[in-house]
Amino acid sequence: MKVLLINSDLAKNRGDRAIAEGNIDLIKARFPKAKITGLSQEPKRDKRWFGIDFLDMNFQSLSPVDMVRLMREARRSDIVLWGGGEILKDYTNKTALWYWVGKMKLVSLANPNLYGAYQGIGPTKADSSKRLIVSVVNRTRKFIVRDRESYEKLIDWGADESRLAYASDPAVLPKPSKIDAKLARKLKRDFDIDEEFLKNFIAIGPRDWFHYKPGGLIPFKYKQKLYGLLGKSLTKDNPTHDKYIAQLTAAIGELSKKYDTNILITPMHMEESDTELAELLRKHSSNPARVRILKKDTLSASELRSVIARAQAMIGFRLHSNIIGVSAGVPSVNVYYVDKGRVFFDQIGMSQYALPIEATLEDDFVTRLIDRFDAIYNDRAGVKKAINQATAKLRRQVKQSFNDTFTD
Repeated sequence: MKVLLINSDLAKNRGDRAIAEGNIDLIKARFPKAKITGLSQEPKRDKRWFGIDFLDMNFQSLSPVDMVRLMREARRSDIVLWGGGEILKDYTNKTALWYWVGKMKLVSLANPNLYGAYQGIGPTKADSSKRLIVSVVNRTRKFIVRDRESYEKLIDWGADESRLAYASDPAVLPKPSKIDAKLARKLKRDFDIDEEFLKNFIAIGPRDWFHYKPGGLIPFKYKQKLYGLLGKSLTKDNPTHDKYIAQLTAAIGELSKKYDTNILITPMHMEESDTELAELLRKHSSNPARVRILKKDTLSASELRSVIARAQAMIGFRLHSNIIGVSAGVPSVNVYYVDKGRVFFDQIGMSQYALPIEATLEDDFVTRLIDRFDAIYNDRAGVKKAINQATAKLRRQVKQSFNDTFTD
C-alpha cells in the first residue's frame, strides 16, 4: 500500500503539522504496512520528525515541473489523501481557491482514488466559488470534513451527499508524551526553559489580524511582499489593526500582572507575523523576564504537544494552538478569527469560553477575556475532566469516519 498525503503548510505552520501528525496516525492504524509520502520544503527534517518520506516541494508550488512530479507520484500511489486545514474558501482571496481546485483536478486525473480528509469549508460568498468547491469535492471518492457546518454547506451548495462525511480535526488524535531528557536539553538550549518554568506557566498562541482586507484576488503574503518592494506596509496607519494590537498588549499586561506565573508564547506560523507579535506581547507584559517565546523552529509536532501539555491553562488565537492544548487536557480560551474556532469549541462543549476576534475592538475586551480565563483557571480540574471526555469522543469519531471510508 502506497499513500500520497497532500497536506497544507507543515514545513512552516505548526498547526498544519499537528493535522499531518493526526492523519499519519490514521493511515498507519488502518494500513500498518503503508508507505506514506508527503510534501515539504524541509524533507530531511520532516522525515525525521514524522517518520515518512517527503517530496522536496512547496505545497503551493507554481512550478509546472513540480506539478508533473506530483502527478507522477499520485499515479504510483494506491490512495491520494488530500488532508487537513481550511483550503476551500474565498474569504481571504480567490486565487488560492482556483489554484487548489485546478491542482487537485489534475491529481485526480493521475489517480482517481482521491480522498478529502478532514478539511474545513471556510467562509465563501461568491456563487462561482461555491460551484468550484463542489466541483472538486465531487471528484473525490469520499470527502470528510471536520465539522457538521462544513458538511451542511457542501450539501446546500449541491455536493454529492453520498461522498460526504464529517467528524472533527485529526489534530485531536495524538496524545502528549512526557518531556524526556533530550527534549529538556533542547528547551533549555533553544528557549531558556527549564523544569522550574514548566512547573507553573500559562500558554498563549497569538495571531496578528485585521491586517488585510478580506476577499480580493491575491493572497495576503504576496500582497505583503509586493507592498514591501514598494516600501509600503499593509498595517501602517490601519486604525483597526492598531486597536487590535493595543488591546492584545493591554490583555497580556493585565494577565501577567494578575497571575503570578510564567508565560509561554507559541508562534504557530513561522513565516507570518506571529513571532513579531509575540515579541511585542513580551515587551508589554508586567514581567518580561518570566516570558518565553518558542521562537526557533526546532520543535517537532510531538515535542510541541508535550510542552503545551504542561501548561496550567491557555489562550489561543490560532485554532490549532487551542486544539493541541485541549487534546492535551489544557483548559483553554479561544479568540476566533473565523468560524472554525467557534465550531471546535462547540464540539468540545466549551462555547462559553470562545470570543469572536471582533470583540478585541470593543472597550471591554480585556475584561471579557480575563473573566473567561478566570473561569477556566479557577476550575482547572473540572474543565480538564470535561475536555478530556469531549476529546475522547472526538477521537472515536475521527477514527470511525476514517475506517468507514476505507472499509473493504
